[in-house]
Amino acid sequence: MTSPDTEKLHFTTKLAYGAGDFGPAIAANILVFYLLFFFTNVAGLPPGLAGSILMIGKISDAINDPIVGVLSDKTRTRWGRRLPWILGGMIPFALFYSLQWIIPSFSDDLTANRWGLFAYYVIIGILFNIAYTTVNLPYTALTPELTQDYNERTSLNSFRFSFSIGGSILSLILYILASIAYPDDPQTRFFILGLSCSILGIIALLWCTLRIQEKGREPILNLSQKKQVGTVLIGVSILGIIYAIFRLIPATSTFLGGSGNIDYISFFSILSSLLLLGFGCSLLLAKVEDHLVNQEAQQTRQDNQEQTNLSFFQQLKIVFNNRPFLFVIGIYLCSWLAVQLTASILVYFVVSYMNLGEDTSGLVALAVQGTALIMLFLWQAVCQKLDKKIVYFMGTLIWIIAQIGLFLLQPGQVTLMFILAIMAGFGVSVAYLIPWSMVPDVIELDELETGQRREGVFYAFMVLLQKFGLALGLFLVGVVLEAAGFVEQIPGEPIPTQPETALFAIRIAVAPLPAIILMVGLILAYFYPITREVHSEIRLKLKEKHQGEREQL
Repeated sequence: MTSPDTEKLHFTTKLAYGAGDFGPAIAANILVFYLLFFFTNVAGLPPGLAGSILMIGKISDAINDPIVGVLSDKTRTRWGRRLPWILGGMIPFALFYSLQWIIPSFSDDLTANRWGLFAYYVIIGILFNIAYTTVNLPYTALTPELTQDYNERTSLNSFRFSFSIGGSILSLILYILASIAYPDDPQTRFFILGLSCSILGIIALLWCTLRIQEKGREPILNLSQKKQVGTVLIGVSILGIIYAIFRLIPATSTFLGGSGNIDYISFFSILSSLLLLGFGCSLLLAKVEDHLVNQEAQQTRQDNQEQTNLSFFQQLKIVFNNRPFLFVIGIYLCSWLAVQLTASILVYFVVSYMNLGEDTSGLVALAVQGTALIMLFLWQAVCQKLDKKIVYFMGTLIWIIAQIGLFLLQPGQVTLMFILAIMAGFGVSVAYLIPWSMVPDVIELDELETGQRREGVFYAFMVLLQKFGLALGLFLVGVVLEAAGFVEQIPGEPIPTQPETALFAIRIAVAPLPAIILMVGLILAYFYPITREVHSEIRLKLKEKHQGEREQL
């Protein structure tokens, strides 16, 4: 043996897998960019209280991750370990996401009402995060089960993050259109936005679960059923597109409540119809992946079922004894702490420091995410030639320059602000692509050393530590803003002018702090030990080990 076998995936499989991240991404992106702003400038909560809500939500989310990870590893159904979790969690995910954007009234007393809102958002946040984990964590653990090919995994992740970044971009367009549709009614704007993202999320998650098949398991729909459902979905999508077109034609728009121009309803109708069209076509053109159903796949299924279940603490010990995994955790934490710190404070930076409208913050975020989507394909191609950590270095260095430039930016330099946003997108794309494509390599190293596959555990602990870090970061942002004298907006009143101390705190949080965190990530990436050659050696040893075990049976 000179090289491990390739496990190529069909295009429709990659497309459906990528769609699975569209739902969580389109929902999470609005949360990242606007939930803190919603709490302070729409619901009227002080920033310290708002930051505490986010911290409690993230900590509860982090606690959920290892529990769901272990349970999904132990799940045994005819459809596999992961897909039933996604299928069962999607409705609660959509329901609690929508409820996060409601502002109930608990009392006429301002202080009492604030504490009532605090309790409401904490409870809804905890429930939403449980539902989010049951959907997203099993989904992320599907990657190593679909293919073991080094380059194919990078390609699979490029599809995933194309949908993820695409969902983020589309969510920002929806926000901009909602801002235009409801300029003086932010409560309605955010509720409609939340409801729309929930619907789109369910469509995307169904696309993934009904098309994907786990290794050695039965698909939820057989080929005949997929073709039948696909035909119906294509028909429904065509009707939706026709409806949107008639809303855009001046002669017919008035009969459908349209204005003859692109508006929120028309855009949402087109977007949901295109999603259904892709869903239907991928079912109609579905093919069976040979390496997921052959004799080796069936044997792998049997081996996994016969493995001894380790306790939570035994698995925790194994995870943290895996040295490369610790580097991946650090790289991922640094990357996403930088992303989410910048994203959560960006709207304040644009509105309060740059003195621009709220919709402009959506355009800035759009520049970042749009560039990240384009660069994702370039970085994926570069990964075919270079090690993953080298690609991470290239993108992150450009990103750090952009972060420093944001701190030096002055009000009125709008063009420069968008140039820096585009530069940041070069780095954000590697934050999506590289850490997640490293995790399957680490899982196979663990399998070589222990003889067991625990995808759910590794993915869970990776996200757990990341969320603890984010919880602390978001809490500190809220506390620092309040300590710096940030003035929250009273519902229905104009956006208040912020003192110089609050503006300086916003600038620190949006630029130098993320840049320092990214530098730490670069140091960790430098010492990451699994190169392309090392991974190939791991796979060869694994194949040899599996063949030896089967010959002994």
